Amino acid sequence: MPVEKPSPELAVLAHLRDQIVSGELKAGTKLPSERALGEKLGVSRGYVRKALAKLEHYGLIETLPQRGTIVAGLGSKAISGLMASIGSLDDYFDPASLFEIRSILECFAARRAAQRSCPDDLTEILKWHSEFRAKANAGQRALDEDHLFHLAIAKASANAVCLSLISYITPQIISLNADFAESDPNRFERTFAEHEGIVRSILGKDEEGAEAAMRLHMEEAWKRRLPGIAQASPDGKSSSGNR
Repeated sequence: MPVEKPSPELAVLAHLRDQIVSGELKAGTKLPSERALGEKLGVSRGYVRKALAKLEHYGLIETLPQRGTIVAGLGSKAISGLMASIGSLDDYFDPASLFEIRSILECFAARRAAQRSCPDDLTEILKWHSEFRAKANAGQRALDEDHLFHLAIAKASANAVCLSLISYITPQIISLNADFAESDPNRFERTFAEHEGIVRSILGKDEEGAEAAMRLHMEEAWKRRLPGIAQASPDGKSSSGNR
């Protein structure tokens, strides 16, 4: 049976991961140009661009004025693990366990974002909030904008561990949502309203309000994705997923 070759995008991700793990690309090191990467790997610049955009969305690389695109300062092991998770979803997590941990992380991020966010953080949160609404109004699923909204909040928490952990599980959240058949035509309108509550609290520096709004959003997300499965309340007791 012939061995299936990885997609060009995954080939770029695998190459960069190997470069980082080997120490050839360290934190703060400038990445080769899109053209150079494409020529070295025998793939088009379009695939290189997609791979780099994905890494930048997850905070693994960053583009700086007059410096170009560099490796983020998360450490080689952390970046390697995150890239492996983004590149392939081989490590499968049970959806209920994934949602429980996600809720803890997201609520923490929202509370800290209300406390610590700077103007640039707020601009990014509002950008994805607005783009989510635009796609929802156009009748599109807006899954990318949804997850980028959450990652922007995680960045605004100013807690690198929180951002790293949310970044690590985000690919599986994306996979779970992408494979889910939407049956509710008003789903994204409701999600936008939940996001709106989070945004208002973060803008108002209301830590408790931001945490409560995010918890509500996580509870509603659980009910949408895991109907009929009991979810644990903050005190550790189980409650029905069909409230």
